[in-house]
Amino acid sequence: MHSAVLVTSIGSKHALLRVLKKAMYDFNPSLLLIGADINSDVVTKSSVDIFWHMPRLDELTFQELLNYVQENNISYIIPTRDAELLFFSKYKTSLLNYGVHTFVADVEVVNFCYDKLHFYTQRKIDWAIQTSTTLENIQTENIVLKERFGAGAKDIKCNVTKTETLTFADSLQNPIFQPYISGDEYSIDCYVDKHMQCRAVVVRSRDVVVNGESQISTTKEIPELKQQAAAFVELHRIQGHSLLQVILNEKGSHLIECNARFGGASSLSEYVGLRSFYWFFLESVGKKFLVTLQKHSIQQRRLSKEDTYHEC
Repeated sequence: MHSAVLVTSIGSKHALLRVLKKAMYDFNPSLLLIGADINSDVVTKSSVDIFWHMPRLDELTFQELLNYVQENNISYIIPTRDAELLFFSKYKTSLLNYGVHTFVADVEVVNFCYDKLHFYTQRKIDWAIQTSTTLENIQTENIVLKERFGAGAKDIKCNVTKTETLTFADSLQNPIFQPYISGDEYSIDCYVDKHMQCRAVVVRSRDVVVNGESQISTTKEIPELKQQAAAFVELHRIQGHSLLQVILNEKGSHLIECNARFGGASSLSEYVGLRSFYWFFLESVGKKFLVTLQKHSIQQRRLSKEDTYHEC
């Protein structure tokens, strides 16, 4: 049986699967792709070699996961959803003892990124946006309201008044409050190798955003943002792929959050040379890799099932 790659929560992640398949082919064309999801009717089901109707994580024990991994000759696991990162980072070392490489940062790092209040209170981050569980601590007229844990775009209320905020907060499990800051929004993809060195950074503008994800995005050369991002991910040892969300205005850069995973529009960064999945495979077998990023600006449009790219 051929070795396999297990990718979880495939949902409607067409772009991620295309990038992953390319990396698998360039690394080892014989690898099989196993896609997993708790929903048995996901639209990407036909895009993988084998589909696993995966149990919910709170119902999945390590032994059950290990049994499935060994039965299907899985050598690599790539979790794609924020809540899953905690589960797989917890078992990262145990899985490696069985020869299974998991594309996730260490558990302390994942916890740091997952908890958006703790993320701010870490005083090493002097450019992080103020975050509080108490509305009175926020001095601006307009507010950003979101869940404390997990994906920042989930249930977010942006640029609302304090009165509106109090109404919306009741619908959240763990609400946190931030000042609303106007400016240009950027996503920054980074790759940190196993030696904790940041090897590649791609800054991309969020030109059109729908449900928290960039539908139109353009790569930008902004040296100060690249330097800040690289220093941040190295300092906090965010190994593998990470995605920073930043607002840039006349007062400087403001760090919103960091997700320790491949993002919805990170395929644009892959297109210009930040090949996280491929580099992960190479590092797993002890091989070195070269980084060559395109310097000219590329715009990505994700308005259909197939992404399009245009040089600007």
